[in-house]
Amino acid sequence: MKLLGRLIFFLIALGVIFLALANRQIVTFSLDPFASSNPAPDAPIFGFRAPLFVLLMGAIGFGILLSYIRSSVTAMRNGLNKSMNSVFSRDKGKNNDD
Repeated sequence: MKLLGRLIFFLIALGVIFLALANRQIVTFSLDPFASSNPAPDAPIFGFRAPLFVLLMGAIGFGILLSYIRSSVTAMRNGLNKSMNSVFSRDKGKNNDD
């Protein structure tokens, strides 16, 4: 099992290296979609220039982070629902005549 994990890690690392080598040209990432007639395309106002593989890895990492947060929130919410249901089912048979 340990060997299989190392093999999978090695293949993913090799794929990342090939992706980085194939996409190392510098691209402009701009957050202003209407600035197509920017007088200086090398210096975007709302953006930056970076190698394409950095942007791809950043997007993948951001997606992994968002899915981790979503699953954590869902797990907390499900745990809270289970604990609240057990409290309500436990107290359902009691009469609270104060």
